[in-house]
Amino acid sequence: MTDCLHLPSPLAFWAEQILGPVDAVYDASHARETAQVWQVVSRARLHYLKVAPTPVLYSRETRSSRQALPSLAYGNARPLVGSSADMLSLMLTAVDGEPVKSDEVLERRRAAHRKAGQLLRRFHPARPDHRAQKAAGNVIQSSVAGLGQHIEQTGDHPSAAEAATLRRRLSALPDLGLLPCGWRQGDFWERNRLGNGRRCALLDFERNNVGPLVAGFVKLALSLWPDRSELREALLKGYGRRLSQAEEHALTAFAAADADSALPYGPRYGDPLVTARGHRTTKCLMQEDRS
Repeated sequence: MTDCLHLPSPLAFWAEQILGPVDAVYDASHARETAQVWQVVSRARLHYLKVAPTPVLYSRETRSSRQALPSLAYGNARPLVGSSADMLSLMLTAVDGEPVKSDEVLERRRAAHRKAGQLLRRFHPARPDHRAQKAAGNVIQSSVAGLGQHIEQTGDHPSAAEAATLRRRLSALPDLGLLPCGWRQGDFWERNRLGNGRRCALLDFERNNVGPLVAGFVKLALSLWPDRSELREALLKGYGRRLSQAEEHALTAFAAADADSALPYGPRYGDPLVTARGHRTTKCLMQEDRS
């Protein structure tokens, strides 16, 4: 947390309308995120003021907070107490807990993943109707449709063999049939969870939308599960079921879609970590094809 700051005037006025007099403000933005986040201290307890980077992400977070969060118990997410579409701003109540760290004692880390799986089990069915199935179909169609465009934008970064691997994996997605769908956690990194030993809280809902549930596991499948299978087992134990064979195939296809979009995104926005993720995923998929 940095030194005490002052909010920009319009945000300061808006924050005081919701909270009353503000005592202190600290920068709480993540180093690699485009959203602006401040920790706001007032007599009304601790809150976080977030400004979404785009109207689409603002809409997703507010909609998810209002429609899906009621399925979670108190303390399992930061409740939304105010929002402004004009400023793309959200006021969220702080919850207890610290981010899960990679050097955490294994048993505690495993317990944190099991609790996260339990939360997903409650969060996912928040919209299990025919509209969710239609939205899931739209997600699949847009993923497949964007493949050629992304590869073209990437220029000469992927080889012909790499591009063919991504195309083959993703093109199989429509043939997998109906997949379980509902609200999915679109930014389910380990860092987007808090734990206090008793419970877990989910953070950052700006990339949540309705779609195939298995797509929400992609971030973990790419970053953590290849080397920490015990954490995958812990999360799925909390989730209450294993992924079906169709979902396993879909997970691979969505991983290809992630790599396909990461390869042009990283160079365009100067983010070498995203570029490296795209290349690493593509390499793993090609190794699977050869095995």
